[in-house]
Amino acid sequence: MSNEVPMLNSIRKTTQMGCYGIKAVMNETVNRSFRAALRQQYEEYAKIYEEADQLLQDRCGKPKDVTPIARYGSALSSKLRVRASVDPTAKIAELMLQGNTRGMIKSMHNIRTMGAMEPKVSGLSKRLLQTEQDNINQMKQYL
Repeated sequence: MSNEVPMLNSIRKTTQMGCYGIKAVMNETVNRSFRAALRQQYEEYAKIYEEADQLLQDRCGKPKDVTPIARYGSALSSKLRVRASVDPTAKIAELMLQGNTRGMIKSMHNIRTMGAMEPKVSGLSKRLLQTEQDNINQMKQYL
């Protein structure tokens, strides 16, 4: 059970980065269905973040956030890549797929290496993993 705080912080960081990434590119596309998909993904990340944050507080864990440099660097890079592309929607979908893949890899690694956890934490980590997979499936159609 000693790995619950690191797991929850990892979930928080992953979902924070997802929210930051979506916010950075949301207004770069005019495709309504794509924007709706991005909003839905943002809302799901926000829910998972809030649950992880609450579980972390319940355990008196110290929250660790994504660093401002990582946030701004990612947002700037994403915006530049999208604006330089011929098809902004496809480029955003590609960037989202890359981010979700990184998130899945991190989640799978954490689940495998951190061992047994209290059911709420374990369930939330698996929910994040499933969310990343669902997001990948959803973005494929926009490539």
